[in-house]
Amino acid sequence: MPEPVGKAVPPPVPGTGAHRAADRTAPQVAPPMVFDGAAELVGRTFATALQEGLGRVSPPWMNAVHGGPVRPGRPPAPSAVLLRDHREEILTRLAGALPAAVRAAGQVDAERAIPALLAWARARLLAATAAGLPRAGARNAPLPFPRLELAVATLLLESAAGVLPDLPARDRALRDLGHAVRNR
Repeated sequence: MPEPVGKAVPPPVPGTGAHRAADRTAPQVAPPMVFDGAAELVGRTFATALQEGLGRVSPPWMNAVHGGPVRPGRPPAPSAVLLRDHREEILTRLAGALPAAVRAAGQVDAERAIPALLAWARARLLAATAAGLPRAGARNAPLPFPRLELAVATLLLESAAGVLPDLPARDRALRDLGHAVRNR
């Protein structure tokens, strides 16, 4: 049976604003973006990696210096940090100057003397980086070649003065190194 024909509604004419009510109330949905979940994934991945990385390191004031941790909450002195950061450069410069000093002192066994003198200088640098930290009962080893003591101490200070940058902590670092050399 044919359906009753009611009043026919003409289709809206474009550009006239005559739209059906259903078209006006339909929610407007933006097309899905490819990166919607990617930003959240990247954020979670970064947070996890950051947490893992921070869990693997200790604060700088908890690092061991000569067998014991620095007191919590007290970072090392800037002069100690300066000497520690430039220790290898200072020792390299000293190693370059030692052969001439050893020859001038008439030391016959330079191949044995230079490594021992460098080890002594390294110990003095380590003692200078811990200048503010008392060590109970710690005595520094004597210089293995006493005739070279003044020459090596002078070359060590000269090497440090030539390597350390011109910062406010430089003078204090040189004083600490001189004190560590004197109090062997």
